Amino acid sequence: MRRRRVVRRKHWIQDWLEAILFAFVVAMLIRNYTFQNFKIPTGSMESTLLVGDYLVANKLKYFFTEPEREDIVTFRHPTQPEEPEPRENFIRLIPPIYWNKDTNFFSYYERMNIVKRIIGMPGDTVEIRNKRLYVNDEFHQGDYVQFVDRNIYRDPYSRFYHRDNYGPEVVPDGHYFVLGDNRDQSLDSRSQDQFGYLPREDITGSPLFIFFSRGPEGIRWNRIFQSIK
Repeated sequence: MRRRRVVRRKHWIQDWLEAILFAFVVAMLIRNYTFQNFKIPTGSMESTLLVGDYLVANKLKYFFTEPEREDIVTFRHPTQPEEPEPRENFIRLIPPIYWNKDTNFFSYYERMNIVKRIIGMPGDTVEIRNKRLYVNDEFHQGDYVQFVDRNIYRDPYSRFYHRDNYGPEVVPDGHYFVLGDNRDQSLDSRSQDQFGYLPREDITGSPLFIFFSRGPEGIRWNRIFQSIK
């Protein structure tokens, strides 16, 4: 007599856990290697990008191409730690996933993404003279630039001096000089002690479009699905 083959069905809890794990892995792959959305929290890129703009960024672009001058790029915050702190409270699993010893649960951590515009390429000489930007001794100022303070600070002891006067300095190999379009209200490569040059490996992508925008006046319908450049 032929024996009947018994097929054991998986428990519904196992099915449920496998489905959640699969969805989580797919979501992490999409977030880390394809597209990501985030919100603009400050006015450093006005009037190109406004506080309350929600962006979709293309994280694949710079896997295949190199950044170019005037590209708007997203990148990891230069002064935030590489891993969560205090470090002894976390076990590294598959970054950005960590095990939090305090909560005995998974924790997601990665450095905040920032948006600026590339102005200086590796090897370029960058100088700012009384708000006027020069790259390799040529005046460089796109129509996207915004100034909101008429004052020009010439005193080298003023905390605003390097905002209006900088260099000349040569951008190191493998790095970029980035600025906010709102030049008077942007922390960027002009502040070498707090920000500095942008390493190539920290560039994470390029904003594609605004998928939602909301300000104090309400929803900005005219900005929704607006491309970014």
